[in-house]
Amino acid sequence: PAPVFGGAGAGSPDWGPEARASAGPTAGMAPPTAALTWDELGGLVRHVLARIDYENGPAIAQSRLRLFGHPQDSVRVTLYRDNHAWCPYSQKVWLWLEEKRIPYRVEKVTLHCYGQKEPWYRKLVPSGEVPAIEMDGDMIADSDAIIEHLEKEYGVLHCSITDTNVRNLAVIERKLYEEWLNWLTKPDRSPTEAAIRKKRFIKVVDFIERILGEKAGPYFLEEFSVADVVFTPFIERANATAFYFKGFRVRYGQFPNIDRWFTAMETRDAYRGSLSDYHTTCHVTPPLFGTC
Repeated sequence: PAPVFGGAGAGSPDWGPEARASAGPTAGMAPPTAALTWDELGGLVRHVLARIDYENGPAIAQSRLRLFGHPQDSVRVTLYRDNHAWCPYSQKVWLWLEEKRIPYRVEKVTLHCYGQKEPWYRKLVPSGEVPAIEMDGDMIADSDAIIEHLEKEYGVLHCSITDTNVRNLAVIERKLYEEWLNWLTKPDRSPTEAAIRKKRFIKVVDFIERILGEKAGPYFLEEFSVADVVFTPFIERANATAFYFKGFRVRYGQFPNIDRWFTAMETRDAYRGSLSDYHTTCHVTPPLFGTC
């Protein structure tokens, strides 16, 4: 994902005369009604990137070390994830670590659909799957197993991923994944078949809408929790791709409680930092999951 420069702590440029006079590399730039030159754009990017705190600031995909104010020698966890932050299961662990503010390092690995796995990684994880973590010399793969392992050392995110309520919600999340992929990637042999797949997808989304509507707050449980982390990767991808490929709105449509959930998630640094743009999400989906 592209860096989110407008998040908390990052600030956003103010192109008024006073700001322009003190903008360093951006001083003397054209007014906002005129197109910037490539040199001006380059100066702006360098100026903004120089202000990013990759280790302690808001989450950002380009960071290779996250400290949250702790010393480097406190880092016990290394997260192995894909190069471009496109893997939904890596995003789940990434969000959990960020929300818990656990210091960690990042090592990046090629996804199967984009090339050969690095030989050094296959020595660590023979299957080559991501995510994985290394913690105190132990390697753990599979996103749920990773979170469960981390919970034992660092505590839970409101509740455990093994909690009965979370397990029940995870079943629904898997159903969303299944019906999303069926509608998105399976060839339709008739208009009737296409309508059935769409109906099944909408049924799951409507069920999620009703679950969220039963809560006083915007999240899946009483407050933000690991349940929201579990749901994030695929409800986010379903939202983008259903509209792009099928013209169906999950958000800004007939599901106000899902709208409320997205709005609440967008207040969180961890989510904004892991969020990809719609265009990228839609164009990396076919190689990851199949023809759309």
